[in-house]
Amino acid sequence: MKDLVLALDFGGTKLAAAVIDLGTEKIIGPVIQQPTPVTEGAGGTLQAMIHCGEQALAVLGQPQLVKAVGISFGGPVSQDRKSVLLSNHVANWNGARLVDEISRAFKLPAFMDNDGNVAALGEWWFGGYRKLNNLAYIQVSTGVGGGFIFDRQLYRGGGLAGEPGHYIVDVNGPQCSCGRQGCLESVCSGWAIAREGRQAISIKPGSCPALVRLSENQPGKINAAMVFEACRALDPACIQIVSGALNNLAITVINLITCLDPQVVVIGGGLTRSRDIFEKYFFPVVTEQMHPFFKGRCMVEISAMNGSELLLGAALLTTEKAL
Repeated sequence: MKDLVLALDFGGTKLAAAVIDLGTEKIIGPVIQQPTPVTEGAGGTLQAMIHCGEQALAVLGQPQLVKAVGISFGGPVSQDRKSVLLSNHVANWNGARLVDEISRAFKLPAFMDNDGNVAALGEWWFGGYRKLNNLAYIQVSTGVGGGFIFDRQLYRGGGLAGEPGHYIVDVNGPQCSCGRQGCLESVCSGWAIAREGRQAISIKPGSCPALVRLSENQPGKINAAMVFEACRALDPACIQIVSGALNNLAITVINLITCLDPQVVVIGGGLTRSRDIFEKYFFPVVTEQMHPFFKGRCMVEISAMNGSELLLGAALLTTEKAL
């Protein structure tokens, strides 16, 4: 075990830490997770993550073998990838020198990127696509992010490339967490789908009886998973919410393909665990609306990595593959 790295994933809903062996390309030991302490802001979240990392190292039993720390952060980071620009889900991250904080806490060199770039890197290298030169990745989870591999390198633009969640899909749409209206994230993210479910149960409970039952008629309990389950139960309101969200995602994917001509677009993130929902409401739209030039030329696939692309990609940040 010569190539051990501590990987940290700062998500809007959960924190995760694990030790990665880059030699065997595997996670060593358990993944340490806990809910993101959103109400405690950046400071509380940082301390919680440090605790998760310490637990992952303690389980390893030989923390001195770990050579570096890779950090996936759920929000945009500075061009030099040393500082957080902002988080739309946890307060007080703006300008935080997160790399310095983590390096100091673990007494190791640390490397960071936003979660969309990290997931794209992890998916490309570990998800069975490393033979391809070009890949686009979209992450549909608490928020919506993404990243691009062009000519076998992570493409960052001026530092903020890969933000499909903030492509505007409806100029008169709902307010996004970024403050604008009608971004993809405002209609096709965990928080947006949960918001629509809460509105449905409050305004037209008769159109979503399964959601009423699942949430015990308490709007505050509703999350995206409940809305998906109620969609499976054929609640009219939930079918409309889910089909509308995934239609917007499909159109975004089609436009990305037309613009970038990648070899594959991979969709990952927590919402894709509901593969049956995507098969019913996402893929038919992609098939129907994709330009004939690109049919058979570009694959559109759901990630099979079950979220491990983030931790594995974070570990890769410590290598030359992330330059």
